[in-house]
Order: sequence, then C-alpha cells, then structure tokens
Amino acid sequence: MLLSISYPDRNLRLIAIPLWGFLYRNIGEVASFGQLLKDPQYYLDLGVSILVTFLIWELNRFFILRFDKKYSWVTQALPRALIQGATCFGLSSFIVLMVTFVYNTYLAQRHPLFNIEIVFMTDIPMACMFLLVMHLLYTGMWLRVYHQQVVEGLQDRISSLENPITLSTNLSTGRSLRSLLVNQGKAQVPLNLEEIAYLSVAGDLCVIRNLQGQSFTVDQTLEQLEESLPGSEFFRLNRQIIAHRQAIRKVETDGSGRLLLQLNPAFSEEVSVSRKKANTFKHWMIGQSE
Repeated sequence: MLLSISYPDRNLRLIAIPLWGFLYRNIGEVASFGQLLKDPQYYLDLGVSILVTFLIWELNRFFILRFDKKYSWVTQALPRALIQGATCFGLSSFIVLMVTFVYNTYLAQRHPLFNIEIVFMTDIPMACMFLLVMHLLYTGMWLRVYHQQVVEGLQDRISSLENPITLSTNLSTGRSLRSLLVNQGKAQVPLNLEEIAYLSVAGDLCVIRNLQGQSFTVDQTLEQLEESLPGSEFFRLNRQIIAHRQAIRKVETDGSGRLLLQLNPAFSEEVSVSRKKANTFKHWMIGQSE
C-alpha cells in the first residue's frame, strides 16, 4: 500500500534540528562549556553545525517523501530500507565529510590541528546515528497512518456487513438528472452536470462553480442538491462541498488520517475528507461500492 503522507513534523523539525546541531558540535568536546561560551569561534562552529543539520534533515525528508510514493514499508520493507539507506546515508555522509573538511581547513583555519581521520571516526558515525533516529521517527509516523487506515477500512467493512441495505454516505439518487437551473444575473439558465466542478456553501448561498472557473448561485440548499445529484459522479466531501469526480486533481493523506484534496478550479480554503469517510471516498473514486 503506497501512502502519500503530509507528515505532521513541523514542531519536530523546529526542536530537533537546533538540538541535533548543538549536540553534534558539543559531543566529544574536551573544553568546559563555560570556556566555549567565551570563545567567539564556538558560536561560528555552532551556527555551521545547525545549518548543516538543517540541510541534511531537509535532504533526507525530501527523499523520504519520494520513496513514500514508490515503496511501501509493509510490502516492500527490505528494498525500501536498502535503497533509502544507501541514498540518504551515503549523501549525508558525503555532505558531512566535505563541509567538515572545507570549513575546518579554509574557513576556521584549523589546518594544523585538523585530522581527516577524526571525521571518519567521530563525525560521520555520529551523523549516521542521528540519521537512524530520524528515519525511525518518520517510519513510525508512516506506520501509524497505515494502521489507522487499515483499522478504518475494517470498521467500514464490518459496518457494511452488519447493515448491507444501508446506502453509503455518498450521493445515490437523481440518476435521471441531467442539468440544474442556475442564476445568471436576473435570469436562470441550465447548467449541464458534466460542466459542474463543485458546489459549495458561501454564507446563506449555494454556489456552483463550473470547470471554466465561473460561479453561479442556485435556489436550493446543499442538502437538497445532495438528494438529487447522481452518486456515481458527485460526492459530499464535507459539510461545505459536493464535488464532481472530474474536479478532483490530487489526494493526499495527512498525519491524522484525513484526506486533503486539490480541486480544479482551486477552492479558496483547504478541502478535506474526514477520517470516517476516507475509505468510502476512496472506493467511490475508483468506482467501487462498499
């Protein structure tokens, strides 16, 4: 199962990157912390350590997101671990080696005291240890989302087996409806269902937007339209929007199990499907009934 996850890691990065940079600079330091605080060179070292940590973290995060789209931790764990490990740890070690050498030799001018063997004995192993922790954290987040989706799928399946007559929450009636009467100025004009991108609530109005980006109002509520539109083509995403399948351009999973949708034409606010309806929506997207 491939998951495109929007990782909830903003706070993690804000805390972990400076902490990692601080530890990376200070582990193995023989001078006391008080002595270091009096040395101007220490602050430059610390700044460079945090900057390099930021670059390495973002590089690894970039590859993790790419590998999420190609390899599953459930069905392709070994090839993913080998490819992701070789790519991320190899590139990160090269960056640590080059930055450490250039910084100490040319910027900090520690050439007489700098020994490249120390980089291989301490800096690179330390960086790899931190990277291992980082990758385990992201793998844990991936598995958490996967577990949530499996559980929700089983719950939906159990519900459908317990009550097979109950219709799913998507639209189901109005199979013969072909168009809607929409307001255009002071007149009303028919709008074919195939031209509709989505219907939304704007205050007390129900607004219809077509595939060309034009907006119309209609003298019906979203609930009334929900009862009349064909469920094979329209889905009630949330309380605010009913969307036609052709308007859905991209679907992503966030860390909580919700689905985040990108519509075309773009909607002015975030469009999401709740965790409870996520599996029903996925079945509807591929044309399956639960």
